[in-house]
Amino acid sequence: MTHQDFQKARENMVLSQLQPSGIVSERVMEAYRAVPREMFVPNPLRGVSYLDDDIPLGHSRVMMEPLLHALMVQDAELQPSDKCLDIGAGTGYSAAVLAQLTDRVIALDQEEKLLQDANNHWQTLGVSDKITAIVGDHIGGYISGEPYKFIFINGAVTQISHILLSQLSEDGVLYGVLMPEDALIGKVVAVRRDEHGHISQKILGEGVTSYLPGFQPKNTFTF
Repeated sequence: MTHQDFQKARENMVLSQLQPSGIVSERVMEAYRAVPREMFVPNPLRGVSYLDDDIPLGHSRVMMEPLLHALMVQDAELQPSDKCLDIGAGTGYSAAVLAQLTDRVIALDQEEKLLQDANNHWQTLGVSDKITAIVGDHIGGYISGEPYKFIFINGAVTQISHILLSQLSEDGVLYGVLMPEDALIGKVVAVRRDEHGHISQKILGEGVTSYLPGFQPKNTFTF
């Protein structure tokens, strides 16, 4: 595919996948238009970068389908001063989108090789000054950077982690795809921690995506 083909596919993703499913924020749509999704997937899969499905990245990892990610990003209404923790950053697509909307992104991943690739992509796009890459286990978050206004989990989780909720600022929100063990479909959720420490949950949509390592069902094995 040519550069023009990818541009057209990116526009079609916004108009045919995101808009009809409730993504109406102009800022959010422009963020997805600004980031070439094909840059962040393995070369043999660049031609399917804009399918409404997970894209395998290697290392038993996937890039989450665009709509599930966009539902979270739109709900957050990110501002430039908001600090975000992007868990399971992978090759860097999610952080690159967030960096279109805020100047403070911490991208956490347990695979150093994926983050090295991500940093190269961020430099190419000119957003590396807004993103800090951290190698570490997904499940523990990144305590040294807390508190966060928003935490994004790039994958499904069986349950909401209280460790991560504790890293939110007052009135902070954690986003992820909640898919309990044996569930046929997941719920895209926004879990808010108010100034009194009370937790509330809002469902933004439904979908299925792969579990992020560290959050999978206990009887799931990786070979």
